Amino acid sequence: MIITKTRPSGWLISLLIFLSCSVFQGALQAQEVTEISTEQFGISVRKEYRKFFEDTTGALTIADILNSDWFDRDIQGPNSPTGFYWIKLTLLNTTPFDMEVVATGPRTINSTLFVREGDGLLEAPFGTFQPKKNINPADGRFHVYFHLKAGEPTDVYFRVNGRAFNPSFSDALSFREAQQKQKTQDFIFFGACVILIIYTLIQFLVYRKRMFLYLALFAFGYAMYAFSVRGYFIDWFMPNLPEEGLNFTLVWLQTGHLGGLLLAINFLQLKQKFPVWHKIFLGLIGVMIFRTGYGLYLTAVHLDYGGMTNMSMYTLMIDIVFFKVLLFSLWKKVNTSRKVFLSGLVLFGFVLIMGIIVWRFNFIQDFRLALLYISSTASLSQVIIFSIALGIQMRQHEVDKNVALDELNSVLREQNRKIEIEVVERTTEINRQKVQLQDRNERIETLFKEVHHRVKNNLQLISSLLNMQQEWSSTEDPAKAIEDSRSRVVAMSMIHQFLYRTDDIATIDFKEYTKELVNKLDAIQVNRVPYKLHLDFKSNPAFDIDTSISLGLILNELVTNSYKHALLLQRDLELNIGLTDLEQGMFALTYKDNGEAIQQPFSEVVKKGFGLRMASRLARQLQGKMDYAHQEGNLFTITFANEEARIALSE
Repeated sequence: MIITKTRPSGWLISLLIFLSCSVFQGALQAQEVTEISTEQFGISVRKEYRKFFEDTTGALTIADILNSDWFDRDIQGPNSPTGFYWIKLTLLNTTPFDMEVVATGPRTINSTLFVREGDGLLEAPFGTFQPKKNINPADGRFHVYFHLKAGEPTDVYFRVNGRAFNPSFSDALSFREAQQKQKTQDFIFFGACVILIIYTLIQFLVYRKRMFLYLALFAFGYAMYAFSVRGYFIDWFMPNLPEEGLNFTLVWLQTGHLGGLLLAINFLQLKQKFPVWHKIFLGLIGVMIFRTGYGLYLTAVHLDYGGMTNMSMYTLMIDIVFFKVLLFSLWKKVNTSRKVFLSGLVLFGFVLIMGIIVWRFNFIQDFRLALLYISSTASLSQVIIFSIALGIQMRQHEVDKNVALDELNSVLREQNRKIEIEVVERTTEINRQKVQLQDRNERIETLFKEVHHRVKNNLQLISSLLNMQQEWSSTEDPAKAIEDSRSRVVAMSMIHQFLYRTDDIATIDFKEYTKELVNKLDAIQVNRVPYKLHLDFKSNPAFDIDTSISLGLILNELVTNSYKHALLLQRDLELNIGLTDLEQGMFALTYKDNGEAIQQPFSEVVKKGFGLRMASRLARQLQGKMDYAHQEGNLFTITFANEEARIALSE
C-alpha cells in the first residue's frame, strides 16, 4: 500500500491513502493496509473491511451486494482477465470535519463506484471504456467525487470489469490543484509539439527535403500518442465511443515510429550507400505494419489490450536491437552529421525501452503521466538531435559549397583567360580575313573590269567575224552563213557561262568546256545526227579566257565541219578530242572524226574555206599551228602556248 501526502489547507489536514488492488502476472492481489492516524493524515482504511470477490455471472447489482454475504464467502479467484469483480473497502475520516474526497483509477477500463451518502446511494461510473454520457457531470473518466462524514466509517464499493484496477484517494482540493497543474503542463507540451510540427513543415516547404516531412510525421505521431494516453483524444473527438477511440493510441504510436524509420532511411541515404540496411529498414516497416494490424485485431475484435501491449513491446524490441547494430555497423562509414543522427536513434531506442519497463512493471503511480514524459522526451530529444545533425550537415554543405565555388571561380578565371586568348586570336584572324577579303574584292573588281574588257573585245571579235563571214560568203546561202555565225557566238558565250558558275572568273576548266561545247553545238543543229564523244585529256589545265575562246572557236569549226560531212554521208559521228601537255607552257589539242579524207592538199583547203582559215589563224595567234593528217579518220593537231608562254615568247 502506498500513502500519498496532501497539502494542509488552513487547520484542515487531509490524509491521502492510495489503496491498490491490482493484478500482477495473472492474479488480483489484495495489498497490505496500514491504519494511519496522526496530525498529518486524517483518513484511514480499516484492514478488516477490505474485501473482494469475482462475479462469475456478471449479473449482480449493488442491491444484491448490500443484502448478501458475498464478501464473507471463501471464493477463489480471480479467474477471467475480463470478468467482473466486486471490491469493498471502508474509509474512516478521523478529522472533526466532513471531507470531499476524490477516488482515481488511471488503469480502470470499466468500473462503477458505489458509496452511501446520507440516506442515498451514490452511483458513479468511470473508466476508459465509459462513454461520456454515462459519467456524472462533476466526475471524469478516471476520477469520482464523494463525501466522507467526520469520524464515521464509510463503505465504498467498486464494480470492476477486468483485472486492470488501481484506485487511489485524495482530498478534492489537492486533486483539483494537481489536475490544473497537469493540464497546464499538457498545454505547454502539446503547444510545443504543434509549433515543432509547423516548423518542420515550413522547413520542408522551404528546402524541399523529404527528411523534414518525415520529421513532421515523427513528431505528429508521438504527439498524438501522448495526446491519446492523456485521454484528450477520446474526450475531444470520440467522447461516446471510447473503445473505438482507444484503438487510435496504437495507430498514433506506429505513425510516429514510421516517421522515424523513413527519416533514418532518407537521412542516412541507406538506399544509395547501404542497400543491405535499406532492405532491413524496409523489413522493419513491414513489422510495423504487422504490429499495427494485429494490434488493432486484438483490441477491436477480442478486447485483448494486454495481448496487444505485450505483442507491441516484444516486436518493438526488434527495431531497438537493429538501431544499436546499425550504430556499430555504420559508425566508421559515415560523416559527423550522420554519426550524431545514429546516436540520436540509439537514444530514441533507449527511451522506448524505458517506456516498455514502465508499462510492463507498473512501478510508477501514474503510468500515463510517465508515458507522456517518456514519449515527449523521446520525440523532443530525437528532433533536437536531428536538428543538430542537420545543422552539421548544412554547415558541411556550406563548406563544400564554398570549396566548389572556389574551384568554379578558378575554372571561370581559366575560361576567361582562354576566352581572352581566343578573342585575340579570333580578332587577328578576322583582321587577316578582312585583309584577304579586301584583296579579293580588289581582285574581283579588277577581274570584273577585265571581264567587261573581254566582253567588249569579244563583241568586237564577233563583229569582225560577221563582217568576214559577210565578205567571204556574199554569194552563198545567207541562212547557212547565219547558222555558222550562230555556232561561233555559242562557243564564245559558253566561256562566260563557265565563268559565272565558278568563283574563279579568270580561268575555266577546258575539259568540261569541251564536253558542253560539243553537246551545245549538237543541240543547235537543224538536222542532227547521232554522235559519240570520247575525251582523252592527259592533263586538265585551266586556261585563261583568250586561250579558251580561241580554242573554242577552233573546235566549233572542226565539229561543225564534221557534223556537215556526217550528215551528207548519213552516218553516225564519232569524235575523239585529246589534250597533251608538251611542257614549258606548250600544249597539243588533237581532234579526230570518222569522216572521209580531204582530197585536196590541206593548205589549199584552208585557203578556200572560211572556217578552217579562221581556225588556222587563231592557232597562229596562240603562238602555235594547226596540222592535218588522215589516220582512219580526219586528224587535226593544234599546238599552242598558254598565256604565260605567249607573253614569254612575245618578249
